This record gives sequence, C-alpha cells and structure tokens, in this order.
Amino acid sequence: MEITNSGSLQEAIVRLERKRREQEQDLSAHFKHTYQSIQPMNILKNTFHAVTSSPGVRGNLLKAGLGLGAGLLTKRLFFGGSGSVIKKLLGTAVEVGVTKAVTNKSGNIISNVLSLLKKVVGQPAEKR
Repeated sequence: MEITNSGSLQEAIVRLERKRREQEQDLSAHFKHTYQSIQPMNILKNTFHAVTSSPGVRGNLLKAGLGLGAGLLTKRLFFGGSGSVIKKLLGTAVEVGVTKAVTNKSGNIISNVLSLLKKVVGQPAEKR
C-alpha cells in the first residue's frame, strides 16, 4: 500500500503495531512451549511415552524387567546380604544366569503364569 498522506500513514502504523503485537504473542507462546518441552521431567515423560507406545519395545521391557526381577529375587533368597566376597561373586553369577534364562524363556513363563492364574481364578461364567 502506498502512503500518500498522514491518514494513510496512521493506518499503516496501526497495522504494523497490530502485526508486531501478534508476532510477540506468537513468539511468547512458542517460547513457553519450547521451555516446557526442554524441562528434564518432560523430556523423560516424552521419551518414556515414545518407548512404551511401541509394542515391540514394550514386550522387550517386560521381558527385561521379568528377568531382572527374577535374578535379583534369586540372589536375595539364596545369598542374602552376605559379607563374603566369594558369596557376593557367586550370587552375582547366579543373578546374571537366572536373569538371562528368564529373559530368554519369558514368553513361556508369562503364558504359564497366565494359564495358572486362569485355573486358580477360574474362567468367567460366559465361557463355562
């Protein structure tokens, strides 16, 4: 638009000031969004959500968790809080072995546990 008099100059100034305010608001909103997205807790939440939303990764996490839990439980049951270095090393070896075995056989373990739970709890009335 061509500015030919003081009236058109005032209109141009008003338009530019309005545009500046809109850009400031957009920039402020973008800054707030960016600031929130780089917060450590939000980064962890977003990463966790992205990882757990994938079915393959979720299954692998379940297998790893089951294996680690079984390994730690076995070590705790058989070796407790032993002070001997030899028993600690042996406990760690057993823990790693059980963790690996359970992780490799987790599919069978989970299906067996689910079958056992179905037998103990019983099937719903509709399926009898």
